[in-house]
Amino acid sequence: MRSLHLRLPIATTVAAAGLLASGPSTAALFVGDLFYTTYSGSPNVFKVAYSYDDVAHSFGLAAPTSVASVGGADGIIFGTNGNLLVGGQGTGNVYEVNPTSGATVATQATGAPSYHLTLDPSGTKVYTSDFGGALKTLGTPIGSGVTTTGITGSEGGVTQIAFGTGGAVFYVNGAPNGGGNVGTINLGTGATSRLNSSVLPAHGIVYDPFSDVMTLFGAGHTGRFSAADGSGLKTSVAAFSCDFDQGAVDGKGHALVAGCGGITLIDYSVSGDITAPDYFSFIGGFGAIDDLAPLVGAGSAPPPTGTPEPGSLALAGLALAGLVGSRRRRH
Repeated sequence: MRSLHLRLPIATTVAAAGLLASGPSTAALFVGDLFYTTYSGSPNVFKVAYSYDDVAHSFGLAAPTSVASVGGADGIIFGTNGNLLVGGQGTGNVYEVNPTSGATVATQATGAPSYHLTLDPSGTKVYTSDFGGALKTLGTPIGSGVTTTGITGSEGGVTQIAFGTGGAVFYVNGAPNGGGNVGTINLGTGATSRLNSSVLPAHGIVYDPFSDVMTLFGAGHTGRFSAADGSGLKTSVAAFSCDFDQGAVDGKGHALVAGCGGITLIDYSVSGDITAPDYFSFIGGFGAIDDLAPLVGAGSAPPPTGTPEPGSLALAGLALAGLVGSRRRRH
């Protein structure tokens, strides 16, 4: 993976591994490591350090570093033990990877292609599926077997599920960079109830605690709807980029989204609406980037301990000095 250079302006990021604030009601500098997969090549699991000043709208990236090589890579999340879980695409495997050593510590065959991954709120189960396929449930740590649940009701299969509030569980069934349906699913029976059809960004789905909504990514668009009952669907009017796969929110009004060989940053910390953001921008040079690991909530990295690492502080300093960054662009 070659070093990155900034092409377009952007206004957004995420607080995953660290957060430095200049005051209780002033700008914050968000710094951390973003873990991601690539759909081809080896290695295919990477991380990149980032920083974002949410007042100057200055976003910076260090050069990415390789983490691991697995048989195939698509969806990526953290387990509660701090290891990465990676969906193996056509291999039908889910891999557990030590993010420090890069070693594969466990492998679970699912009997079907494995793409996006979702960790349940208890941290004891992982859900995956083919695009529009049956739901596969794995226990954690992985390696103890898999349960297959057929999909019935409104749909014949799902692409990803996500947990809302009050016990609600939602699904999307869209293919990469293509529209799909959105609805609720009973995880015990696999029964689905469609809420909306032909939704452009119905490929990736996460819960956003900042806006208390479900957030959608796909086809270069974003979407949102009630995390309690699925009502109030809204999608972005114009595409942010040529495609979107999976995105990650930080719970503070910022998102990073993979697609088009790069990362789109979206800042909606003022508007509170990811479909109508305050600023956004795109950084290319990521080649076959596929999915991003969550930055907040279930499936995100364990909370950091102690003080920020020197590397993170150095990156923050570079961003503030203007050595790494992007110019401002208003949406």
